[in-house]
Amino acid sequence: MLFQRLARRLLPILVGCALSPVVHAATADGFAHFITRDGDRLKDGDQEFRWVSVNVPDALQIISDYRFDRDQPAGRYRLPDAGELRDAVRSVRQLGGRVMRIFVITCRRGAAPEFAFDLSTATPAANESALQVFDQLLQICNEEGVRVIVPLVAYNSAVRGDWHTYGEDFWQVGSPANRQFKEVVRQVLARKNKLTGRAYLDDKAILGWQTGNELVIGDDPARRAWLHDFAAYVKSIDRQHLLIDGRNRPNDVYDKYDEFARDPHIDAVSYHTYRNLPQADTPAGTLKLIRAQLRGRLPLIVTEIAMYTSPDALRALLDEIAADGTVGGNWWALRFHNRDGGFYKHSDRGSVFEDMHWPGLPNPPANLPQLAREREIFGILETYAARIGGQPVPVAAGPAAPVLLPAPDPAHLAWRGSTGATGYAIQRADTAAGPWQTVAEHVAEHLVVYAPQYADTTAAPGHEYYYRLLAENSAGLSAGSNVVGPLHSDYRWAIDEMFDRAQWAPSSNNLALELGMGHDAYLEDLAVVRRADPARSATLAYRVPGNMRRFSVWVYAAQVPPAFFVSTGTGPRQPIVPHASVFDQGRRIRFDAELPQDLTADSLEIVIPAEASAKQAIGRVEIAWSGAPAR
Repeated sequence: MLFQRLARRLLPILVGCALSPVVHAATADGFAHFITRDGDRLKDGDQEFRWVSVNVPDALQIISDYRFDRDQPAGRYRLPDAGELRDAVRSVRQLGGRVMRIFVITCRRGAAPEFAFDLSTATPAANESALQVFDQLLQICNEEGVRVIVPLVAYNSAVRGDWHTYGEDFWQVGSPANRQFKEVVRQVLARKNKLTGRAYLDDKAILGWQTGNELVIGDDPARRAWLHDFAAYVKSIDRQHLLIDGRNRPNDVYDKYDEFARDPHIDAVSYHTYRNLPQADTPAGTLKLIRAQLRGRLPLIVTEIAMYTSPDALRALLDEIAADGTVGGNWWALRFHNRDGGFYKHSDRGSVFEDMHWPGLPNPPANLPQLAREREIFGILETYAARIGGQPVPVAAGPAAPVLLPAPDPAHLAWRGSTGATGYAIQRADTAAGPWQTVAEHVAEHLVVYAPQYADTTAAPGHEYYYRLLAENSAGLSAGSNVVGPLHSDYRWAIDEMFDRAQWAPSSNNLALELGMGHDAYLEDLAVVRRADPARSATLAYRVPGNMRRFSVWVYAAQVPPAFFVSTGTGPRQPIVPHASVFDQGRRIRFDAELPQDLTADSLEIVIPAEASAKQAIGRVEIAWSGAPAR
């Protein structure tokens, strides 16, 4: 697989370099030119500017900072830090994307640390901490050579704030809500970056301002007047950046755009591919019809390619973009590394492929077919990004060293991942200087969502170890990470993330593994176990080769909790009442038990009662044990 990926990256270099036009890159002070409009095309200086890339919707605000042991939804919000933003922008660059589209300027009524504006007063109050995330993003975009499209308001996003948040009179020009929105936009456009000292108005990393995300204008006279007025307002402040009309459905553009194509303040129009025109049954066919109407008049951008687009339909759409003059297209969506380990994940109503993780990561042994599809999608985007930009597919560079995070013991190792890494080698030593022994290779970081990524189950109880890790991809290994240690544990550990049945005892019964990438009901946990027949009870059983000392069990939909029993071999079961840490009114409970020192047991049974919710599921089991076998 590594050879195939490397060959796919090298082939365009061997056959296409002589055909590649000059492309203006970022300089030490940012980009050389603003992106400008020339008829129905965009220009970077004197060169045509086109792209295939991705959306990065969490670049200004993370909405999926899931933790099992924290109530939702209040705990889901977080501002990204510099390392996470660097990972996001660098992922786009490694893909060959020249333009990333982010999500809207966040707002709500009432102050909150993760939102950019408080609308509870007539003059919106800016949150400097949130806006400095935008400052940092622009600084990194300039350094990494990636431009950004910025939607200004959402049409339907109660999570981050939308036009309803401003008020139902939002579309009425001159209304309080309209004035409040314009003031937010004025503050953003007129801002000076606190990190670079550069005014946003002078920042060439901003490709353009988008009127909004998935706005619906239709035939409503008030909304059509609103758009003309707002476009003129933006241009009265900022004449250097593009103003992009951000639509949703193609039937809001097709046969309805003449008056806006003539508006001198609108530089481009965009739409999303979640629906097709009735005259065309594919995204490519719909794009062809819209492009035909706008050819020679206005640039067209597909700012969201729907996450459920099949590989064949994606290729056809990108072929149409490349061949017929559409400026660019952005897949929805990419999520970046989590500073606490692994990646952020997000799905809406069980959707998949709207939280793809660069560069596309390996399947677990139990197989998760969506991961193969994710790698295929990235490969398509990478190929077309190179083709439309007139460049070879980027050759994978060796990954940077990851950062190993503080850990309580060898069974709970987590790290800040390296952009473009496909796996990690875990090493340990008896001293901080080595020599180092590799205890695991090709360790995945994308399979565990809210818990540490790796457990060294071979670490001897009572022994102290130092740990480091190396990132790996097709180009080789990174330098070693920082060293963490000494770490020791009084126990050995068995940790089950539910990707297979390998650790289950034979007495387990009526259980079904559920693996998937759209588990929004389970905090995006990729693998859980449920009752196969929800009308009957089920037993999840484990047996360890020693004396069990403690256990922890993560349970979803736990309002009717499981029962817990320990035993020795085939001896009588003894009930255990663990401590219950309750989250979201019992929707999730972590059960923790420290067994009495005089209790001898090597077996644990978790009994899910028939009365429990059919959605009750177990996401993780940890068992600590010591000594010789209990019997």
